[in-house]
Amino acid sequence: MSRYYSVCSVPTDNDTKTNCIFLSTRDFAEVAGPQAVATGSPAVVLVLGFPFTVCRSDVVELGAVAMNSIQRRLLGVSTGARSTVALEPFPLRAPDMHILKIQVEPISARQAITLDCQACIAYMEKMFSGQYFRVTQQLAIVMDSGERMRATVTATELVESNEASAASLDIGCFSRGVTQVIITASEASGIALMNVSEAQMDAQQPQLVRNFNLESLGIGGLRAEFGQVFRRAFASRMLKPSFIKRLGLKHVKGVLLFGPPGTGKTLIARKIGEILNCHEPKVVNGPEVFNKFVGGTEENIRKLFADAEKEQAEKGDQSRLHLIIFDEFDAICKQRGAVRDSTGVNDNVVNQLLSKIDGVNSLNNVLLIGMTNRIDLIDEAILRPGRFEVHVEIGLPDEPGRVEIFRIHTRGMRQNNIMSTDISLEELGKMTKNYSGAEIEGVVRDATSNAFNRHIDLDHPDKMVDDTNVLVTREDFMKAVEEVTPAFGQAKEECANLRRGGIIDYGDSWEVVKSRCKRYTDQLSAAGKRIDSLAVLIDGAPGSGKSAVSAYLAEIADFPYVKVVSAEDMVGYGEMQRVNILRKAFEDAYKSPASCVILDDLERLIDFSQLGGRYSNALLQALLVLIKRPPPEGKKLLVVGTTAQYDIMDSLELGACFSVKLHLPCVPVSAISKVCDGLGLAFASQQDMDSCLSLMLHDVPMKQLMLLLEMASEQKGSGRPLITYQSMARAKESVGG
Repeated sequence: MSRYYSVCSVPTDNDTKTNCIFLSTRDFAEVAGPQAVATGSPAVVLVLGFPFTVCRSDVVELGAVAMNSIQRRLLGVSTGARSTVALEPFPLRAPDMHILKIQVEPISARQAITLDCQACIAYMEKMFSGQYFRVTQQLAIVMDSGERMRATVTATELVESNEASAASLDIGCFSRGVTQVIITASEASGIALMNVSEAQMDAQQPQLVRNFNLESLGIGGLRAEFGQVFRRAFASRMLKPSFIKRLGLKHVKGVLLFGPPGTGKTLIARKIGEILNCHEPKVVNGPEVFNKFVGGTEENIRKLFADAEKEQAEKGDQSRLHLIIFDEFDAICKQRGAVRDSTGVNDNVVNQLLSKIDGVNSLNNVLLIGMTNRIDLIDEAILRPGRFEVHVEIGLPDEPGRVEIFRIHTRGMRQNNIMSTDISLEELGKMTKNYSGAEIEGVVRDATSNAFNRHIDLDHPDKMVDDTNVLVTREDFMKAVEEVTPAFGQAKEECANLRRGGIIDYGDSWEVVKSRCKRYTDQLSAAGKRIDSLAVLIDGAPGSGKSAVSAYLAEIADFPYVKVVSAEDMVGYGEMQRVNILRKAFEDAYKSPASCVILDDLERLIDFSQLGGRYSNALLQALLVLIKRPPPEGKKLLVVGTTAQYDIMDSLELGACFSVKLHLPCVPVSAISKVCDGLGLAFASQQDMDSCLSLMLHDVPMKQLMLLLEMASEQKGSGRPLITYQSMARAKESVGG
C-alpha cells in the first residue's frame, strides 16, 4: 500500500551522485521491510511510474523523502511548496538491461565539457550498478574531474525474461558486465565526446538515408543512375564504422554528374540533399565562388569546408555528413594552364579544392557533388580516385523513363480531372524520342497553354477565365510535341531542305539504290547483329541527288537523332572552330541510343580546291578519326557522306573510312518520261516526247533534268503543264546543255 511523503533535498552532494532517494531509518523500515533493514540492502520503489532505489539516512526527517534537483525536476515537484509523492512498492523481478542509451547535457548552459566516455561508463558502473531505469528517466552524473551533467535515458534493450511484470513497463536493471552503455550528446549541448568505443560508435551511427520514393520526389527515368550513385557513394556510409575501420576503407568523397542539359543533374543533387540525414547542403552556383580581391576566391573555397573541419576536430568519426553541391562545375575547375592570365586564380581554385578534399588533413565527413555538361573541360587531377572518383552519366531517358516523367508532370492534372481521358502517356512516351526531362516538362507546359488559350478572350482580356471548363485534350499534347523540338532530335528542317524536290522513282536504277538503302538500315537496326556503326559514302555526278538520298536514308532509318553537317554551317568560322563543330556533332550523336550524322559535300567540308589540290589537313584528320571511331557500347551510329569527287576522296584516304560505297547513277534517257510524270508534267504529244528525248545525248543528273523540265514546261489551260519540242530546245539552249 502506497504512502505519501513530503519532498526535501538530499543531505550532501555525495548523495546526489548515487541517484538514490533517501528516507529516515523508521520510514525505510516500513518501506523496505525487516529483511532489508537487517542486511542493509537498498529497496526499490515506483514514484510516478519511475523506479528509484531507496536508501536510509539519519539526517532525513520522519515522513520526508530526500531527492536531488534532477529527480525533483523529473517528477515535477519542489521543496518549497512542500510537495508530496507516493512511494509504491516495486517487485524486484525486472530483467537486466542489455543496452542503455543516454543523452548527456551540461547542467550549466555556459559550461563547455569534454567527456571521456570510458570514464563516464566506469562512473556509472560504480554508482548505478543494481539500480533500475526506464526511458525518459533522468540521472545526475557528477564526475570526479568536476563535470556536472544531466543524463536522460533515451532507449533501452532488455534481456529476454519470463517475468513480464516489470518488462511491460520497459524497466530494466543496470548490471555491471551485462549492460552496454551508449552515450550521446546533442549538438546544442556543446559536449564533445572522446575515447568512444567502437561498439558505441556503431550503435549511435545515425540513419543516413531516409525512406524515399523517386516518383514522389519528382524524379523520373533516373532509377538506374540514382542506384549507381547510392551504390558507389553511400553504401560504405551505411555500414558500421568499426567494420569500415577493420577493412581499412575510405568513404567516397566526390560524385560527378555529367550529361546533356536538361536531363536532371541538378534535380538529382537537390533531391539527394533532401533524402540524406545530413547537414543543410551548401550549394555553389558556378562562378559565384570567384572574388575580385586577391585571395578572396581561395578563401571562399576554404569557407565551404570550415564547418566540416570544425565538427571533425570536435567529434571525429561521430560527426554528421556535410554535403557540398557544385553546379556548373566546369566553370570552377578548369584545366590548369588553360586560362592564361596574370592572376592564376583558376589554377589556385583547383589546387585549393584538391588540398581540402584529399590533402594532408583530409576530411572524412564531406561529400561533394559536381554537375557539368562539359566534363572535357575539367582538370584531370580532380577526377581521379580520392577526389571526384564516381562519374555518373545522366543521359537522355528511355521510353519507360519518359512515361514516368510525363506521369510526374501531369499528376496534378490527373488528380484534378483537368486532363482528358483519351490521353495515353505511353503514346506520348513513344512520340518523344530523345526528349530530355526539361523538354518533356516543356511539352506539358505547352499543352496546358494550348488549353488555356481556348478560354482566353483577347478582345476582353479583363474577363476572368472559368477554370471549371478547362480541359487539356489529346490534340493539345499533339500540337505541343510538334512545337517543342528536342535538342537531340531529328533535324527535320535540314533534311526537308536537302530533299526539297522530293524523291522521284525513275525506274530500275532507283530501285537498286532504294533496296541498298533499306538493306543498310535493316542491318544496323536488326537485333542480335554485332554491327554497331555503319558509314555509307554516296558518290555521283554533281546534281545527281546525293544530298536528297542521304536525307532519304536518314528518314527510313528513323533514328531519334539526326544531325546534318554541311559547309554552309561553317561559313565564317576558323579552322579549329570547324573541327569543334565536327567533334560536337559526333559527341552529341553518342548520347542518343541510335543516331545518324550526315556529312554533306565532303569536298567543301575539308576546303578542297581543285586548283593546286589544296585542302585543310586539320579538318581531314578530324574526319578520318571521327568516322572510324566506334560508338559507345550499346549505341548505334549511321554516318552518311556525300561526294562528287570520289577519286580525290579516295586518294586522301577519306574514302577508306566508309564501310560501304553507294554510287548514285544519272537518270537514263529512257526514264525521263517517269521523271516528268513524277513532277506532274506531261509532253504535248508522243512526237514531242520522242523529239525531246532525241535531244538528250547522254544520261542526265537528276537536278539538271528537273531544271530542264521545269524550264521547258508551259501552262496551257487548266490541265498539267505541257512540254513541247520547241520549249525543250529553248530550255536546253538556256542551260548550255
